[in-house]
Amino acid sequence: MRLLCVEHKTIFGGGQVALLNALTEWQAQQAAIEPLVVCSRGAAFASRARPYVPCIEMDLGAIDKTRGMLWNMARRVAPTRALCAIMREFRPQVTLANGAYSFLACLAAAKLAGVPAVWYEHNSVLPNGRMLRRLIRDARALIVVSATIQKQFSKLVPNATEKIHVVYNGVAVENFRADAAVARAVKLSFGWSETTRVVGTVSRLAPEKNVALFLTAAQNIARVMSEVKFLVVGDGPERDALQTRFQNESIVFTGQREDVSHLLQAMDVFALSSDTEGFPVAVVEAMAAARAIVATDVGGVREALSDGECGILIPPRDSDALTHAVSRLLRDDDARRVLGERACARATRYFTRAQQARKMQTILEHAR
Repeated sequence: MRLLCVEHKTIFGGGQVALLNALTEWQAQQAAIEPLVVCSRGAAFASRARPYVPCIEMDLGAIDKTRGMLWNMARRVAPTRALCAIMREFRPQVTLANGAYSFLACLAAAKLAGVPAVWYEHNSVLPNGRMLRRLIRDARALIVVSATIQKQFSKLVPNATEKIHVVYNGVAVENFRADAAVARAVKLSFGWSETTRVVGTVSRLAPEKNVALFLTAAQNIARVMSEVKFLVVGDGPERDALQTRFQNESIVFTGQREDVSHLLQAMDVFALSSDTEGFPVAVVEAMAAARAIVATDVGGVREALSDGECGILIPPRDSDALTHAVSRLLRDDDARRVLGERACARATRYFTRAQQARKMQTILEHAR
């Protein structure tokens, strides 16, 4: 199956990790898929994907969700011509658009080329307008990362329910197995002792992730537990502002890192403080690493943590709840161990990269 993947966003976040996981797993499985990725010019995805699949960078055109369909379609003319040329040469049997922007960017070209377009959506917060309904109807199939998104889309377009499929994000669980030696090395690399307790988050530093909530809780905890350290792993538009606002010797901003699996080993507690999520890869990675998790109850997080059996769910935007939950886990070694073991068992059973890739392949083959 020749598969054309379209990635409009230039950032590298959870949605891009999910697509890259599928592509690399198909290669590892020697799946009958011949992929080609088309990215926006300068997309961070391209450099990460090129070791595994061929990538073309091109101008996919501006998209503004505050504007109407006509405004956005007018900016699709030149990119559509370019995409059509790529489709004529590559002759894909199906197109996989990673996110709403990507689907909007490639839809006209897919229609003109007669190629089925599958929409892969990671976001649980999308405008419930006429454009969204039309896009849902135009998709040959939709792959969504949580039942929350499935319900939202099905409510908007009830007769589209049968073509909306939930495929949870997966990770290579074996890469995240707990390793005391790795945890010790990470702590020493930051100048901490091997007995230092660490609370961390892995997130893009953007408004919807509300990392400020995590940092507010960190400051609250540091006042009474001065020996605890806090890791903020990730980068984004809010990094400078957050570093300026939350200056504390207990808090370390690592920036974007390629060794997230190692950094997770050093964390006693993993916290997610987002206002919105689809099905966060970072939470699944923390589960695979057998970390005790505290997370805001948004999007598909409850589905990941099995209604709180594998981690503590708190209301969004509640710094007191986050402070209390993390503090309680830091004081209770047994609770951290039990939650971590449950989380790892659940990730191993339901959220592997292999499962994600197989399910996606089946949906794509049926969409041909």
